Amino acid sequence: MSAGALPAPLLEALGSVATARSVLLAFDFDGVLAPIVEQPGGARALPASASAIDELVRTDRVAVALVSGRAMDSLREVSGPPEGALLVASHGAEGDGVPSELDDGQRALLARVVEAVRAVVDAHAGTHLELKPAGAVIHTRSAARDVAAQASRLVEDGPGAWDGVRALRGKEVVELSVVEADKGSALLALRDRLAERSGTRPVVVYAGDDVTDEDAFRALEPGAGDVGVKVGEGETAAEFRVGTPEDVSALLQHLVSVLRA
Repeated sequence: MSAGALPAPLLEALGSVATARSVLLAFDFDGVLAPIVEQPGGARALPASASAIDELVRTDRVAVALVSGRAMDSLREVSGPPEGALLVASHGAEGDGVPSELDDGQRALLARVVEAVRAVVDAHAGTHLELKPAGAVIHTRSAARDVAAQASRLVEDGPGAWDGVRALRGKEVVELSVVEADKGSALLALRDRLAERSGTRPVVVYAGDDVTDEDAFRALEPGAGDVGVKVGEGETAAEFRVGTPEDVSALLQHLVSVLRA
């Protein structure tokens, strides 16, 4: 899709963003900058999107952030972020402006969570466990559909319901975290941090495809010029929608043209 084929109201909103004194561009990675793949380690941003991100990071008055459910090490590996890009991982539990140390109670709770999720994974073929600094994730993409549904339900209704545990359900994953974190809070923290540095509240553009991105969409303020873009199908709080990561490439290339003009 060329920029001209993007929805006209979206192009109009992006044109207004171009006049802002400060801009924060934030994007989920998987399903937005990169197509969804069977093996998470094989995900890479589309070349046109990667090139546009490189250009935008070097643009005056623009900050660029990747806001992902991946653990930080995984996000760095697959995204190869350009110098100057802000990174938020684990749905806001890791990254720029995020406290990195757990207290003793959180560490003990995390150990119990990991043990419980591992037991579910061991009993359900095709699922696997991912460990994060503040949480544990069950991945179900490679499991039979009935197995995936049962495993997800056991994690959500079991350790996901414990006091002090936050459960986040995304596409083929259930993530349990022992810290209060979500993409909306992380996005607001980035916005406020940039506002303190520049003295100007940045206008925010956020694009995401997953249900966990809805927290970020709900944190936006369209009346202040913010723009939310849902990628793909599904109910959303975002004001705008595009279909595929290729459409996001067109959106990014359009942002390069209007912000560097």
